[in-house]
Amino acid sequence: MTNPGPDGWSVATIRSTKGISLEQIASDTKLKVSTLKAIEAGDFEALPGGIYNISYIRQYARAIGADEGSLVELYRKTSRINPQSLAS
Repeated sequence: MTNPGPDGWSVATIRSTKGISLEQIASDTKLKVSTLKAIEAGDFEALPGGIYNISYIRQYARAIGADEGSLVELYRKTSRINPQSLAS
């Protein structure tokens, strides 16, 4: 089930404002469009988990020109996953 994402999670807005398509990001990052949609929706349970989520969020952030550190920190704060398992 898709949720609206954590407060402050506006990556889809950033991407669309810059005119970047999901298909373009998928091509550049080799991430599936379904993975990118899950990131945009804040549906982190649809992702593989652990360090993969951090990597995917970082790649997505770079692709849209967003601050990857800020997005990862927001993910860590809002994720139900143990933050100690997400050390990078």
